[in-house]
Amino acid sequence: MKTIEDSTTISGPIAMQWAKEISKLPDGHFTVAFFPCSRNRGIASDKLTVKEGCKWRTQLPQEKFSVDSENLFLFTDGNGEPRMCYKILIRYMAFPNDGYKLHKINWL
Repeated sequence: MKTIEDSTTISGPIAMQWAKEISKLPDGHFTVAFFPCSRNRGIASDKLTVKEGCKWRTQLPQEKFSVDSENLFLFTDGNGEPRMCYKILIRYMAFPNDGYKLHKINWL
């Protein structure tokens, strides 16, 4: 994987669209790096978490959110486990169309 120093910046909405479109491909997946947050405690970690081999997903029937689901990014990790994170806490993403070059995510 590339280093953070090699990253370019893209907007959050574009990164979300790329993740969604790439996930439609049979072998399409992406990497996401974010600060995890405990929704129960309302505290974000200061340690960046990296998940590789991810695919965008829709809300599962058993999932109920106490926050607007527009604020959440839903995905499966490389093991097929359903995951979610707050979009605003995503810092980097990497996609296959450019050799998994890290992109710094700009939400402003």
